[in-house]
Amino acid sequence: MGEKTEPSHFPFKNLLASYLKIDRELIIVFLLVAITGIIYFLVSNQQAFLNFFYLPVLIGAYFFGKRYATLSATLSVIFIFALAYFYPRSFTSSTDNSLIKWLGIITWGGFLTITGYLMGLLYEKKEDANREIKKTYQGIIEMLSLIIDSADKHTQSHSYRVSIISEMIAKEMKCPEKEVEDIRIAALLHDLGKLGVSSEVLNKLGKLTTSERESIKTHTRIGADVIKPLGGKVIQILPDILYHHEKYDGSGDNKIGGEDIPLGARIIAVADVYDALISDRPYREGLVPSSARNEIITNSGTQFDPKVVKAFEAIFHKLDFEVPLFLAKLDIH
Repeated sequence: MGEKTEPSHFPFKNLLASYLKIDRELIIVFLLVAITGIIYFLVSNQQAFLNFFYLPVLIGAYFFGKRYATLSATLSVIFIFALAYFYPRSFTSSTDNSLIKWLGIITWGGFLTITGYLMGLLYEKKEDANREIKKTYQGIIEMLSLIIDSADKHTQSHSYRVSIISEMIAKEMKCPEKEVEDIRIAALLHDLGKLGVSSEVLNKLGKLTTSERESIKTHTRIGADVIKPLGGKVIQILPDILYHHEKYDGSGDNKIGGEDIPLGARIIAVADVYDALISDRPYREGLVPSSARNEIITNSGTQFDPKVVKAFEAIFHKLDFEVPLFLAKLDIH
C-alpha cells in the first residue's frame, strides 16, 4: 500500500522514445525523400527529375549503410509509383503510351534500388576496414603501454589506471567522444618517454640526485619526440603528453599555465598524480585514497585546474570499483 505505479501508457511512451532515438537515421532518410518529392511539383521535366532521387539514396548509403540506402530507394520507388498511378499523365510525353511509361519507371526503380544497396555495401565494407585499423591501432597503443610500465618495476599498470581515471574525468566534463578517446590514448602513452630514461634511475631505491630528477623530467619531451615522426592522428595527442606535468599556475618547467595547457594534459595531470599518490614506492607507502583525494583538492588552482579537480571529485566514489573492474576485463593486475 502506498506504492506508486506508473500509468499504463508509460511503457508505450518509453518504447516510442527508444525507437525514435535508435532510428533517427531512418527519419532523416524519410525527410530527404519527402523533400525531394516536394521538389517534384516545382519542376516541369518530370522524367529528368527522377534522377534527383539518387541524392537521398546516395546520402543514406554514405552515412548510414545499405539498410538505409535500400529503404530510401524503396520509399522513392513507392512515391513515384503512387504518383504515376494516381496521376496517369505523369512521366509521359505526347508520344509515350502507358506501357512505355511503366517500363521506364520500373527500370529506373530497379537501378535506384541496386545502386542504393551496392553503395551502402561499399560503405559498410569501408567502415569494417576502419574498425579493423582502429582495433589494430588500439592494440599497438596498449602493447606500448605495457612496455612503458615494464620499464619501471615500481609502477606496474600505472598507465592503464591513469588512462581509466582520465577517461572517467573527461566523460564527467562532457568532452566530445573523440576527445575522450584521444585523452584515453594520451594517458596510456603519457610515460612513453621513460623508455629513454636509464632503468637504473627509474628503479633506484634511494633518493634521486638533482641530475637524476632532471633526467626523469625529460621523459615528457622524449615521449613527444618519439610520437612526432608518426604523424597522422597520433600527432593530435602529442600536446597532452608533452604538457601533462605543467602546473595550472604556470610555475611548471615550460612556464605555461591555465587554459594554455591542453585540457587533456590537465586531466592526465590529476589522474597521474592521484595514482602515484596511492601507489607504494620503495621510499614510502601509498596514501589511502581519501588522503590522496584531499591532496589533489589542496593543490586545486595551483598545480591542477579547478574544473578538472571538481570533475575528479564527482567520479572519486566510483574509482574503487570501476578501475579494478576495467583492469580485470583486460586481465591486468
